[in-house]
Amino acid sequence: MVGEDHLGNKYFEKLADPARNRRASRWVEPRDARQSDDPTFIPEVPMEWEAWLRKRRNNPPTQEEIDMNYAIGLRTQMYAKELEEKMNSSREPAATNKSYTETITQGHFTSEFPKYEDYEQTPGESQTRKKHQEK
Repeated sequence: MVGEDHLGNKYFEKLADPARNRRASRWVEPRDARQSDDPTFIPEVPMEWEAWLRKRRNNPPTQEEIDMNYAIGLRTQMYAKELEEKMNSSREPAATNKSYTETITQGHFTSEFPKYEDYEQTPGESQTRKKHQEK
């Protein structure tokens, strides 16, 4: 056994055996043994342990690392909530003013797409003209 997470999952690693041509393998056993018998059951695994299971990292995560990442996640959520509240409070007074799209739709900035005589306006237009001229 390599380690255990806060959910009660246990993590194991079988080292490689070059003599028998076997690669190393890593797996997780969920805390509830009855669930491990169900082939469709996928246990909830923290991201640090998942990275170790998928061999994206060589060493299993430490509890300090998991706690630090959890604290960073909580801080990020707190900042996101503060930013969202700040954005919502700044939008409320601006609701009475005309929005940017309303000023554009009044026709001040509208212009037609440029038309050039050398180019067709509709695809196949020159072919249709040739057919009508031949008749």
